[in-house]
Amino acid sequence: MKAIQVRAFGGPEVMKLEDAKEPSAGPGQLLIRVKAAGVNPVDTTFRSGNHPLAKSLKLPWTPGGDAAGEVEAVGAGLEGFKAGDRVFGSATSGSYAEMALMSPTRTAQLPPGMGFEEGASFPIVLYTAYYGLIYKAAIRTGETVLIHAGAGGVGGMAIQIAKASGCRVISTGSSREKLDFCKKLGADVAINYREEDFAARCLSETGGRGVDAVLEMVASENFDKDCQALRRAGRMVVLGSGTGKSPTGTITYPPFYSKDIDVRGMSLFNAESVFPDMIRQVGLLLREGKVKACVGRVMPLAEAAESHKVLMTGKVLGKIVLKV
Repeated sequence: MKAIQVRAFGGPEVMKLEDAKEPSAGPGQLLIRVKAAGVNPVDTTFRSGNHPLAKSLKLPWTPGGDAAGEVEAVGAGLEGFKAGDRVFGSATSGSYAEMALMSPTRTAQLPPGMGFEEGASFPIVLYTAYYGLIYKAAIRTGETVLIHAGAGGVGGMAIQIAKASGCRVISTGSSREKLDFCKKLGADVAINYREEDFAARCLSETGGRGVDAVLEMVASENFDKDCQALRRAGRMVVLGSGTGKSPTGTITYPPFYSKDIDVRGMSLFNAESVFPDMIRQVGLLLREGKVKACVGRVMPLAEAAESHKVLMTGKVLGKIVLKV
């Protein structure tokens, strides 16, 4: 089969389309013929070797966690799938390839009428947003939620999930185009953080009380202002420091502690125990049309290196997807 191979960590140029050994489905495993693969910021951190878990990878390595395609083979003992099923989910052998092994507990049937490119745009960003808002921030109907980077992959999903949960949504972006995109997805208020103090605006929008919860993807730059924007006993869920941003930052402890702010970290790697429930709940949202795909650009598999360059510009609205 053809697959993107990384033989040494580094920049996007280390990704090459090469012949690779085709995986096979062992007991309890699921093999699919990949039709589309999603591109995520975490792919770039593994490819560069900067991710804490990158050292555990055996080179050559195939990037990619998001995949959609058709079931090719079902390993002995695995139930719920059959050859020919149209599925989307998390690849365990790398999705930038013609064939991939999938995590059975993190793979679901594509809803009727959904294309492979749409399906491949979902897994990491959709489940990250759902896990962060529903399980970590525990948002409730009637609350006001601040979602940063609303025009990005996770942010776009989060806006839709928060609205489906009955929340008022405030989102941030860096351009008029991105703010319009956030509003189209359902954001009630969209703030250009380059032109306006988002914390002050959040306080103004809530009558001085502050927002109930924050979903934070750029913590290295926003943490202090998030604390200013939050109400007393508000919740902040931190899931990243920002694509291409420094992994370190500084914290001004008040109002962090003086407002009893609850700060929670999260990683989808730690969500295995709740995935079956998430798949059921997210599937319902998809079937009811309450959450829709945000595919910003489709590129061929051979242009995987270019897709990482485009991703790092931060100028794409929604998700980049590789067509296999």
